[in-house]
Amino acid sequence: MKEKIKKIFGKVKDFTVKNAMWIVGVLFVVWITFFDDFSLIDRFEKMSKLHELRENEKYYEQENLENSTRLDELMSGKEELEKFAREQYYMKEDDEDIFLVILEE
Repeated sequence: MKEKIKKIFGKVKDFTVKNAMWIVGVLFVVWITFFDDFSLIDRFEKMSKLHELRENEKYYEQENLENSTRLDELMSGKEELEKFAREQYYMKEDDEDIFLVILEE
């Protein structure tokens, strides 16, 4: 009789321990996914933000290179600076007139 009780109690004990391990495992995954300071959701958001910032960095490096080249061209001579001022800011000499032609599509 004692043998039977021990056998049944042993099975119940094993069953409870296995269930407890599964419950602890599931709780751990839920905790890490949602509640931790470094949760998986926050980690994915930060990784996507990092990717976006790296793309912006590439864009601004390209813009910086283009602007540096443009600045070097403008500083190369008075003619280039005058051409830029006329085209971009519509500057003119005192004896000149400017006519803007706007083409509509």
